[in-house]
Amino acid sequence: MGNRTVTGRRLLAGLAAGTALLTGAACQTHDPMTPARLETTDTENVAALESALAAAMGRAKVEIGVADLAVATRVSVMPPPLGEYETHSVAMPVQFDIMLEDGACALVRVDTGERFAAPGLACIAAGG
Repeated sequence: MGNRTVTGRRLLAGLAAGTALLTGAACQTHDPMTPARLETTDTENVAALESALAAAMGRAKVEIGVADLAVATRVSVMPPPLGEYETHSVAMPVQFDIMLEDGACALVRVDTGERFAAPGLACIAAGG
């Protein structure tokens, strides 16, 4: 039993080492993404946003919820319209954060955290 007994001092040292290891790892794995907004709201840039959102949703077309795209850092994709034989739907809008990642625009689905590339989309840091 003597070899198997862990003294309080050894247990404390082990916990301290484990905490230091986890803290060091947490400091090294930072998220390089920055909140962003559209650089311009011209037709071409909004079309690039819609295209990236459609790809992220796996749909051919999407409708963006009402937002001031000149300042918005989060956009909503509205549910598809009701079908011919539907009277109501419980579908909710899906929200995406616009982010800058290594100088390129990306979309992050809020409910899942999934990241999606946004080719052709021009965005700038939200504070800029």
